[in-house]
Amino acid sequence: MSRWPYVFFATATVFILIGVNWGLYMSITHDFTTSPGHAHLNLLGWLSLAVMGTYYAVLGRDTPGWLVATNYTLNTIGVVCMSSGLALALSQTLPLPQVVPLISLGALATIFGFVAFAGAVVIGLRRNVFAGRMTRDRLAAAA
Repeated sequence: MSRWPYVFFATATVFILIGVNWGLYMSITHDFTTSPGHAHLNLLGWLSLAVMGTYYAVLGRDTPGWLVATNYTLNTIGVVCMSSGLALALSQTLPLPQVVPLISLGALATIFGFVAFAGAVVIGLRRNVFAGRMTRDRLAAAA
């Protein structure tokens, strides 16, 4: 098996550990100002990367390595930039005009990361389902 599913899961684990501690901090301080950044970190960082890692482990094993690397890199940059940018803006640590480029970079990286993931899924469909190579055994193993 490729190392990429492990990389996706390891990064997702780091993001959820940060997200859980961020949520704990908000609960202790009763200050939920930065909760949108927290939510983006958990959903895009933990959930999305874990789902992508699962796809690459189960169905996307024959996805070209450059596409998986592109998917991982763009989504990771997107999560870091968007979550930290939202936290900086919402906590008013920096003025919004200074943070908008960071949030925008995060949003664009995330969008293109999801486009790369969609490309991986389409390649998997073309190679396996539409080519008639998806056997009952493979479908059962994926389910």
